[in-house]
Amino acid sequence: MLTEPLDISDLEYRKHKTFDAVRQYARGKRHQVAMTERWARVEGEKSGRGYVGFYSMHPGWCETDGVATSLPRFNEQMRGKLRTPAQGADTVLWLLTEDPKKLVPGEFYFDRAVASKHITGGFTRYDPSAVDALVQKLDTLATEGSVRSERAGLRTQNSFNHMRTK
Repeated sequence: MLTEPLDISDLEYRKHKTFDAVRQYARGKRHQVAMTERWARVEGEKSGRGYVGFYSMHPGWCETDGVATSLPRFNEQMRGKLRTPAQGADTVLWLLTEDPKKLVPGEFYFDRAVASKHITGGFTRYDPSAVDALVQKLDTLATEGSVRSERAGLRTQNSFNHMRTK
């Protein structure tokens, strides 16, 4: 996430000649962190302080099947140096149990502390309006997918009804 800007022009990563799963994963994490900021902002605007806490966090690099499968060379080089899944879960469990008055809505946490969402240089920074555009684009994709699914279901139902009447 730290190396990827908020790119909403190609959410499905179709404009590239080759698919880069690690880069697309990082882009997705950037989107999640940006949307978490937005949800916290919108909730705070609507309720005055926020009845629901929105936070993002990084578990650190953990020795999991996902890391072993998706980054086998990295996993092998880091064997014995990665966190355990329990260590990775620490911050998210802490966020669930910490007094919300001590937490900052919309922030990104690492090892129980607010951490930077952007690396030095600022090329990953974005304006809230870009996040609003991301949410609008995701809403459109979800609606289109729902309509396609509904149409496919109707075609299947019509085919089934046609077979029953024969």
